[in-house]
Amino acid sequence: MSLHGYAGHILYVDLSSRKARKEKLSEELMRKYIGNLGINTKLAYDLIKPGTEPLSPENHSILGTGPLGGTVAPACSRSNANYKSPLTHLFGSANAGDSVALMLKFAGYDHLVISGKADRPVYLKIDDDEVQFLDASHLWGKDVFETTDALWAEMGDYWVNCIGPAGENLVGFAASVTNKHSLYGRTGIGAVMGSKNLKAIAARGTKAVTVADRKGFMKIVDGLLEKIKTSPATELWRDLGFVVAFPAYGGYGLFERHNYAEGFADLAEAFGKEEYKSHVVKRAYACPSCPVGCKQVVEIKDGKYAGLNYKVAALGSQVGYHILAGVENWDEVVKCVELENKYGLDSTSLGSIVGFAIELYKKGIITKEETDGMELDWGGETTRALAEKIVHREGIGDILADGVKAAAERFGSEAHHYAGQLKGLEMTLGVRGRLSTENFGEFTNPRGGHLERSPSLTFVPRKPKVFPPFSAGIGVPEDRIEKVCEGPEGFNVSRLTRWVEDYNTVLASTGMCHRTPVTQHFSLQIITDLYKAATGIDVSPAELRQSGERIWNLQRAFNEREGADRKADMPPWRTLNEPIKIGDKEYAPVTEDKAKRLLDEYYEERGWNIKDGRLTKEKLDELGLSDVASDLGY
Repeated sequence: MSLHGYAGHILYVDLSSRKARKEKLSEELMRKYIGNLGINTKLAYDLIKPGTEPLSPENHSILGTGPLGGTVAPACSRSNANYKSPLTHLFGSANAGDSVALMLKFAGYDHLVISGKADRPVYLKIDDDEVQFLDASHLWGKDVFETTDALWAEMGDYWVNCIGPAGENLVGFAASVTNKHSLYGRTGIGAVMGSKNLKAIAARGTKAVTVADRKGFMKIVDGLLEKIKTSPATELWRDLGFVVAFPAYGGYGLFERHNYAEGFADLAEAFGKEEYKSHVVKRAYACPSCPVGCKQVVEIKDGKYAGLNYKVAALGSQVGYHILAGVENWDEVVKCVELENKYGLDSTSLGSIVGFAIELYKKGIITKEETDGMELDWGGETTRALAEKIVHREGIGDILADGVKAAAERFGSEAHHYAGQLKGLEMTLGVRGRLSTENFGEFTNPRGGHLERSPSLTFVPRKPKVFPPFSAGIGVPEDRIEKVCEGPEGFNVSRLTRWVEDYNTVLASTGMCHRTPVTQHFSLQIITDLYKAATGIDVSPAELRQSGERIWNLQRAFNEREGADRKADMPPWRTLNEPIKIGDKEYAPVTEDKAKRLLDEYYEERGWNIKDGRLTKEKLDELGLSDVASDLGY
């Protein structure tokens, strides 16, 4: 079989024996799991045995990119890292736009699988077919910026993904960072690398990625580029990045502040776009193959942090994470993000754990005895002070380093009421103001409280008439559209979320970005045509959509095998029991009864067991996962 789209190999690395081997990528894996997140999921399910300790040599860290990565398909350079999470002890997942996995594809590998533990700090140097295990003792203890600069000085033009002190010290939400700005942020890959004594991966590749039908492929690409180029959304996102969404995120209560206690209706005023453009942003930059460029090079022009300058993946979304800890203005957010990138920390989890600690302190649940004498107050100063303690596991930082769920268990039963987490992962969005697939997807995402596979048109209210064609476009079967589109806003959030997740899993597995200025121009048919032209694999839209469903179910099976059930999908206590004020309006809590009803509908739409949220033998057999049904005792 002549391979197109794919590089064609998986590279397996055992750090214990310092051996590397490569295997051909099978046609079965490509057809059933597409690539990137999908094949990563299959590898993780097969290689990571139930009950594996996340920080043990037996855990595997798996990097992968998709069949459209490395081509000129618009915004298709995203990659995934998967492993068993030290934060959640469930399926771990992080994705990034211009990470080292893309360069690994140019070196000839669609996926890199890392197991074992080196006897001393090492880094992997991968130069096309040459794989070396090199001493990293001189890098241990250095931050991400220092490590990257040191390796560039030693080797030259390589892409460098590395951990900082947070990963070395096994912080549960430690990240790994490529080229000083692109993070595998969520669920703790940095700690997994640290546990393996793996300081960095440096990669360089010179191999081409070919497509099967160049003429057909470029016709689709050119059409998409023209749509993206002429769309008003493109210029808005290039100009403002994620800040363009602030009015909606504030007005609908998606960004909550002070540890999920309050809405922030005036978010767009407090973090104004004019100050952002004139004082914070130097220029936009784009991931490879992206025609939008919604990321930023930031440079503080004057004031306390004048001259601070670095690349950041999505500064606007960082505001939402940092206001959980009460970080008060653009300057403070920029300074906090710089520290997190240097140390290798997930901003969302850090903002949540700091906000959690501040609220516990203000309520008297913890005292100065627990905080090492620190006065905890909302804002950037406390955020950075606690970050230092967390990264170095000093005092209270040693407790906070294991995440909100574990910290709540240490601080007593009352602390549980203020722990904003799902499945052990700190939440990204609030859900009490208005439910959309974006925030309901936090309940059901296998990795926990995140939204990366649930964005859709429901983000803001729209006319109900748009949802039937949207649903058809993402692959909802004709006989399900009426049920999926029931409701006063034109959709049933539980039922639509199922189909949105399957569709976005397809996009993620090809390597495509999920941001609005890109995805609004795609449909299941378009992504199928693009995939077929790139790979030469003849597949129907329905088959590709079912691959997304298969991947989603396999991730659920990974978690089920680790003991997760319906209870893991329930939102936190505060969401279920406390109202929230957004501007001058108060919104009721979701309530346990409502959450259960929403989950009932979701499980029914998925074909799972409604009573316990478990997979069913019938669904697994339908997806060609009968072996998984056997694993789970069905």
